Amino acid sequence: MPCHGGFTMMMGPWGWSGMWFGWLLMVGFTVAVILLIVWLVRLSATGRNENTGENRVAQRNESALEILQARYARGEISKEEYLEMRATLSQ
Repeated sequence: MPCHGGFTMMMGPWGWSGMWFGWLLMVGFTVAVILLIVWLVRLSATGRNENTGENRVAQRNESALEILQARYARGEISKEEYLEMRATLSQ
C-alpha cells in the first residue's frame, strides 16, 4: 500500500505553513517577554532615581536659597524668575 502524503503527512494538515506559523509565534512570544522585562527594569530604575533625589535633598537640608540657586544653574528657571524669587526669599 503506497503512502500518498509522504513527509507532509507527518507534519499534520497545515504542512510547511504550520511550521512557519509556529516559529513566528515562538519568536513573537520571546520578543514580548524581553520587552516586558525591559519595561519593568526601566520602571524600577525610574522609581529609585526619584526616591534617591528626594532623599538627597532631605538629607542635605538645603536652604531655600540654595535650592533656588541650583534650579537656576540647571536652567529650570529663567533669570527673571530667579531674581524675583530671590527677592521674595530675602524679605
